[in-house]
Amino acid sequence: MTQEPLTPHQTIAARVKQLRKGRGWSAQHLADQMAAEGIAWDRSIVANLENGRRASVSVEEFLVLAFVLDVAPVHLLVPVDAEETTPYRVVPERLPAGSWFVRAWFRGRTPIGGVDPKRYFAEVPDIEWEPPASQWTPENIEAASAATTEARKAAGRS
Repeated sequence: MTQEPLTPHQTIAARVKQLRKGRGWSAQHLADQMAAEGIAWDRSIVANLENGRRASVSVEEFLVLAFVLDVAPVHLLVPVDAEETTPYRVVPERLPAGSWFVRAWFRGRTPIGGVDPKRYFAEVPDIEWEPPASQWTPENIEAASAATTEARKAAGRS
């Protein structure tokens, strides 16, 4: 049986509910915490998010949720209890990646989904640089970069 891929919104909603309940907070308390940090939420917004009736959160709302719930943003975005291979859909029209790869991607550790690894790793600030995961040797980065460039040219993208 194939598992339906997780989506960012579903995961954020589930994690907010899990964390809020784990802290013994009501939906109103979370809304009050959000409001205290400049995001005008009320109890119904929290309930609608958690129950899937609210289709999205803004970047600002997402970051304040992580702040008031005392959790790293990546732990709201990708489930902490998922198996490494649990499918997670980052881009709607692409095949899902395993949740472990998505976590590594968010942390700047590995490219996913046809991204040019040379470009990807070039954007990591020097202060954060660590050698990439073992599959990303300089030779593999160069080869994958060349293959990505060719595929993009063939598809008419740069």
